Amino acid sequence: MNLYMFYVGGNAGRSNIEVHDIQFAAVDQPLDAKALLRAAWFGDKDKIHLDGYAKIDWADGHDIHLSAQPYSGGKRLFFVNAGGYSPATLAELHEFDLFVAENPAQAKQKALSVLLAGAGQQHKDNLKDVDDCLLLDKIGGYFLHLTENPDGSHFTPEWQGYLPIGE
Repeated sequence: MNLYMFYVGGNAGRSNIEVHDIQFAAVDQPLDAKALLRAAWFGDKDKIHLDGYAKIDWADGHDIHLSAQPYSGGKRLFFVNAGGYSPATLAELHEFDLFVAENPAQAKQKALSVLLAGAGQQHKDNLKDVDDCLLLDKIGGYFLHLTENPDGSHFTPEWQGYLPIGE
């Protein structure tokens, strides 16, 4: 069983532009997650598609393993999405990554030190703001276990493109 992060896109109701979401799934192969991703999609069920996915087996100095047994370590894995603005574009900028920390505040602090480093006119009070900080401790019935490993590699997209997965 592997942990995958999916970048999912589609339409939502009367939206004028495509919207996106990040979802996680514990599956053997990436396309085994299609039904899970459709069930989690908040928009039009017939317009959902994959824009990319990555296998997640290392993050922020730690190997990541899935297990049926609960994890008792002090550090946890967090998905953090930061938002900000640039004077060069109307669109809000977003950047996300995975961080290992003891609590959400520590994860947010780590994220804000590296995400959107060049963005100006950031959120509230001219600071970057964390839009989302999601604890990833159990995915699809599997617990995430962390093992320190400073020599791992950051995830890269395993696949990118446009793959409709709607009903």
